[in-house]
Amino acid sequence: KICISMRMRFDCRIFGIDGSLRARYTVLNEVVIDRGSSPYLASLECFCDDVHLTTVQADGIIFATPTGSTAYSMAAGGSVVHPAVPAIMVTPICPHVLSFRSMVFPDHVVLRCYVP
Repeated sequence: KICISMRMRFDCRIFGIDGSLRARYTVLNEVVIDRGSSPYLASLECFCDDVHLTTVQADGIIFATPTGSTAYSMAAGGSVVHPAVPAIMVTPICPHVLSFRSMVFPDHVVLRCYVP
């Protein structure tokens, strides 16, 4: 008997400043947007279904699937989510303010993050 475990994946799209599609990825664990080698905090505008959630000032942000919730997201303080739960975890990486914590969204929403 073979048991198959279906796992949620992200469809990640990166757009240029002119709105053109620069890259597209299918992701199993997580998508991370970080400040790279810059010594300054990243400032990111985050939206859920075109509704502004927050402006993130942090070292970065993690968008994780339930499978990826046990990796970088957990190390950054995010929740562990069972693979059967249809959810998306959003976890800041070393946020500047302590009021921005990890959030859990249903899997049908569209999350967008802009670098101003």
